[in-house]
Amino acid sequence: MNHLRHIIFCLALGGAITASAADEFSSFATGMPKMKAVFSKILADTPEFSANAVVGLFATNGIMLGKMPMTFALTADRMRQEIDAAGMIPQPQEWRDATRIMHMEKIVVITQTDTKKVYIVFPGIQAYEEYPIPDAVLDEMTARANTVNIKKKEYGQEMIENHLCIQESLLVTETNRPTEIAILRCATDLQKFPIRMDIMTPTSTTRFMFEDVQLKKPDAALFEVPTNYTEFTNSADILSYAKEKYQSSSNNTPQ
Repeated sequence: MNHLRHIIFCLALGGAITASAADEFSSFATGMPKMKAVFSKILADTPEFSANAVVGLFATNGIMLGKMPMTFALTADRMRQEIDAAGMIPQPQEWRDATRIMHMEKIVVITQTDTKKVYIVFPGIQAYEEYPIPDAVLDEMTARANTVNIKKKEYGQEMIENHLCIQESLLVTETNRPTEIAILRCATDLQKFPIRMDIMTPTSTTRFMFEDVQLKKPDAALFEVPTNYTEFTNSADILSYAKEKYQSSSNNTPQ
């Protein structure tokens, strides 16, 4: 995946649950740190914040291919995404209902570049997996941060959700990599925070829409796994654990 294109990776989060139980989340250990680096680069003027967001994927003709609600929090060293899997489109309604029944509709991804770890957390069943971030990934991020060139250009204004926004285009160039483009709508009353970001590729556009933006350092507890949660080493065991908890609670429900 290319520099800005890492953002699209988050749209695969729901797919990981629909895959077979043997599938792993291990690729998050490489994808999430790169995604955090992208956000920190784009949001350099507001490096610490929290917000609600809707992420949409669109075809080149403007047709929406999918969307996913989440909450988002960012600091200098950490990133948190809480995904509402039950609200994902175009997942079938029966699948979304099943995630609620199994208490797996909330998926939290915590990226800690300072501790070199990524956590995939399921608050509904108090379970999580831990993945180390390879040193090679961090080295690549550092090297690319030193060589990437981002050119910004303002070209107009637009009202979005009662915010007067400055329209900015970002042209991202790197040696031996395709040029990438992003269009931002930066709210003048939110320190030019981009409440809408369109990340474009030749085949699709990923759109982030932010609301309820809080431009202050998020609570540190958001970036930690609660100490009473159970750790698992693979997604198959987590899914089995969720099934057992569901069956146990169903058996104990008065008829």
